[in-house]
Amino acid sequence: MNANSLKHLRFLFGVLPLLVCFASSCAPHTPSDVEKQRNSQFVAEDVFLSVTNGSSFAAVQKTLGNAVRHQFTVSESGHTWILIRCFLHTGEEEGYDFYQLLFRDGALSKTIGWIKGETEEYPYQGTTATRSKPWDIDDLKYVKKALDAPAVSPEQVRAELKDARETMEKYRGHGNIPAPVAYVFGAALSGRYNKEFPINERLRRQYDGCRVSIGMTIQQVDELYGKPLRGFTTTTGRIARIYGDHHYSGDVDHFLMFSYVAVIFDHEEHAADIFSDGFFCNDWDPGMPAGRRD
Repeated sequence: MNANSLKHLRFLFGVLPLLVCFASSCAPHTPSDVEKQRNSQFVAEDVFLSVTNGSSFAAVQKTLGNAVRHQFTVSESGHTWILIRCFLHTGEEEGYDFYQLLFRDGALSKTIGWIKGETEEYPYQGTTATRSKPWDIDDLKYVKKALDAPAVSPEQVRAELKDARETMEKYRGHGNIPAPVAYVFGAALSGRYNKEFPINERLRRQYDGCRVSIGMTIQQVDELYGKPLRGFTTTTGRIARIYGDHHYSGDVDHFLMFSYVAVIFDHEEHAADIFSDGFFCNDWDPGMPAGRRD
């Protein structure tokens, strides 16, 4: 629910990736392993739109590959719902768009856009800043917003991506980092990025919410993720366990960072709800590094 880092429409990735790209693209080259890892987390428009309603969750995972980012898995209204997010390149330059795919009982139900979360202001360095407003782990208001969200048609996706590309083309060359600055800092930052991204990728794969299924026991989930960072009892008396790693690097794109995973177990200690990425509230883990907070 981070309104500052993820919005439905186009974005520039940020200073570091631009410097990395500059440093790595001064001459023709074969993409490095890090570049391949990063590029695999995006899909092309035609690949994304080849996924149709009714497709199985397993088939969609196979088609979209590494670009799948789990958001939630819940039981609601007699059905099992899974939401995933997928990033799409908007063109040759460093821009992206994203859509979310909602599955009901293992079959794709619809494609939706961004679910806007509530925000609040807080004091920051003598002024104020905005962050996501915390919500209780038992509160399914954002899940229900996703279930009720209007479907986005393939025609809408194509139109929005076309508009994004035209916007990127319109502002091409504006606001770019001066070449001398990129030359001086690009190589050093690229080295840090190349070191940190593989660590992030390993943690992203380990703490993938798609690995957990409703009905798993606490022991089974612990075997997947390891010892939880935190465990507590929710307001409804259920067991909640937070999995992840407090490793933090400001050298990795914020929106591509590995996710924490919250698993809520029912009174029989079986997984009932799983939340991650945009549906994970940072306040559920007080020990989260400050750099990862809103």
